[in-house]
Amino acid sequence: MALSSTHANAEAGMLYLAAYSLGLALPFLGTALFIEHFRQRVRWLSRWSRLLRALAGLVLVVMGVMVLTGRMTLFASWMLSTFPVLGRLG
Repeated sequence: MALSSTHANAEAGMLYLAAYSLGLALPFLGTALFIEHFRQRVRWLSRWSRLLRALAGLVLVVMGVMVLTGRMTLFASWMLSTFPVLGRLG
């Protein structure tokens, strides 16, 4: 959007805004088209949802304690030395 505002040419600005809007809309349109298919595929997860929520909560608590005690940095260093490919992500 900032790029479209810096151009003196209105047509170029409109083209940039149209591309931006399309890029913003595509994930929402894809979700709307495939939500029912996705719901049918993951329906089996509903019986595991309570366990998965408890496990996710436990992971968050453990990570919070690791951050407070300074162990998260050590864990991150261990992860990078064990799995070097993680250093190239992001």
